[in-house]
Amino acid sequence: MSASAVDAGSSCPGTRTGDDSRRTMALMGVMMGGAGTVDALTATMIPITARHFTDDAGLIAVLVALNRVCGFVVQPYVAWKSDRYVSHRGRRRPFLLVAWPVTLFAVGALGVLPMIVPEEIQHTVFLLGLLFLVNLALQATLDACYGAADPLYGDTFAARELGRAQGARVIASNAIVFSMTAFFVPLADIHEFYPYLGSMFFLGVSTLIAMFFLSERVPSVLPKPERYHPLKPLRELANPHTRHVALVASAVLVTLGVTEMLHALFVTETLGFSKTVLGLSTAASLVIGVIFSYPLGVLVDRWGGRRVLVVGFAAMMLVELGFVFWVDDLVSLSITLILFKIAWLVVHIPVVPLMFQGTPEEHRGSVFAAVQMTRAGATSAAVIAAGFLVDYVGSYRMCYLVGAAVCLIGLYGALRLRPDKVGKGIVV
Repeated sequence: MSASAVDAGSSCPGTRTGDDSRRTMALMGVMMGGAGTVDALTATMIPITARHFTDDAGLIAVLVALNRVCGFVVQPYVAWKSDRYVSHRGRRRPFLLVAWPVTLFAVGALGVLPMIVPEEIQHTVFLLGLLFLVNLALQATLDACYGAADPLYGDTFAARELGRAQGARVIASNAIVFSMTAFFVPLADIHEFYPYLGSMFFLGVSTLIAMFFLSERVPSVLPKPERYHPLKPLRELANPHTRHVALVASAVLVTLGVTEMLHALFVTETLGFSKTVLGLSTAASLVIGVIFSYPLGVLVDRWGGRRVLVVGFAAMMLVELGFVFWVDDLVSLSITLILFKIAWLVVHIPVVPLMFQGTPEEHRGSVFAAVQMTRAGATSAAVIAAGFLVDYVGSYRMCYLVGAAVCLIGLYGALRLRPDKVGKGIVV
């Protein structure tokens, strides 16, 4: 689509027809599904790939935590920078046009690394360092995609649409990740490169959507140009609402991070299941996302995010304790994964609407940067600490116990949010 510096192809939020809005929700959801496949690799295959190079659970946790570290550095910078950047392609979209294809290449490089390195030299410091560098490049470019795309949601959809847009995004992403975990991850029992190949395919689709189907509106007033300082976005936390949103967003991401970081090893080593069971059990929980995400988005738009968050954190804490004290076979694993997915969706979907409702369009990237720095920093620290705690205790279940404790913090943050204001059934 053609674009200009003022209008990069779409109309103002709230002026689109219903069909056009739903089409945009679907396209952007499919685009972000490519990013979801990389997150799925981080949760399932990257710890297994890392075992070719190290047996230390703490080092594997650090490797997984690179995703969160990059989220602390890269996402805020791209979001902040995209507030101030403008070209004939828009202000967020140019970052996506670079980040998607580089992410695709990095996924391929990480997948082939165990294939091209002889087994007898894989457990060396040099090869472990190379693994870290390739994974760092992957996570950095992935976070560039998130840093540009998340504020784009606030630019594209009106406040009364954000819950449904987030629901549509989760549906598309879960459907794509379902195909990863139900089809490509089980193929890892044949060859470990297949899941990486599946992710490369979906990242290719994301690249094509950004190139040919994505457009954006650039506001006439932009923030003044200024030098970036790594801590500058944190000034937005002076706003109490932004600060409380950052707290609950941190709890949401920390809970997911500590739950997923060694889950693959918990399933394959503690419970003794195959990679096929790992993929299929995870896929079963993803179906729930397809079913519940859009109705939850409607609920957030109508009832408000605060009420939904309070219920979600309480439910998720109970589910985390289920991993600790109940899961010991395939039935209990599948049930608990499904319940976790439902509870996590309940706390995940309200975050974007809470972040962008009432935020001036020229500052959405800065607000996102502040929230992202907070939650990424908290998650990085929690994941690394939980990894070494697991290594000390000798049980992967410790991750889920940490997750339950974090849910209490999230519940406190949700109660501190300002009460939802609802008019005529719609959050205002």
